[in-house]
Amino acid sequence: MRKLAFATFTALFASALSAQSLPNPILFVTQMPIPGDFATIGSVFGNHRAETATVGRGGDLYIRYPDGFLRNLTAEAGFGVASGFQGANSIAVRDPVVHWSGTRAAFAMVVGAPTQQFQVTTQRWQLYEVTGLGRNQTAVITRVTGQPAAYNNVEPAYASDGDLIFVSDRPRDGAAHLYPALDEYESRAITSGLWRLDPASGALTLLEHAPSGSFTPRVDSFGRVIFTRWDHLQRDQQNDDPG
Repeated sequence: MRKLAFATFTALFASALSAQSLPNPILFVTQMPIPGDFATIGSVFGNHRAETATVGRGGDLYIRYPDGFLRNLTAEAGFGVASGFQGANSIAVRDPVVHWSGTRAAFAMVVGAPTQQFQVTTQRWQLYEVTGLGRNQTAVITRVTGQPAAYNNVEPAYASDGDLIFVSDRPRDGAAHLYPALDEYESRAITSGLWRLDPASGALTLLEHAPSGSFTPRVDSFGRVIFTRWDHLQRDQQNDDPG
């Protein structure tokens, strides 16, 4: 239940922040806790899958202003289920990053979940942008065009020219029969690397490919991309089994 999961956390978080005045607004997400810590949303490795077993539904994108005022941006823009069963319209949100201009932000969101027991549905993390971050503005959320629609796209970062750099599990050459790519050691689904998207032209470029996935790209003040590359640096353990 969304309200049960987040009401206490949100109240405590808001109470702690409202006790102090901060110099700048804070953009953040709330997220359903997942007990497992292997290839789930809270893991450092293989955290990009959108199944409900790996990332629960319920959670939102918030902004908190210096005076303590709190806005639920996703709910304001018409996304998510306020309370009760988290089904077809439910969401999970992650990885917010603010544009250099401070007027918009990118984030990843998955929409939807099974509506009954034993139902199998497919949802993917997709990239969205939110505008209307000002105190007296209205939040508008739009899906980023040109991104791979059939794959999970997470952890966006704005390049200095406005392009989006992000992590995806799209096969490096786009061949659907190669999906999902598997880690060379754990045989778990992985991301294919870092991608770059020009939203204006739709040009999509693979910047870096990794055998066990890449994560958390950040663009520094010199325009360099800093990221985490996961590599077990071990031989495939499945080949060690004589059976």
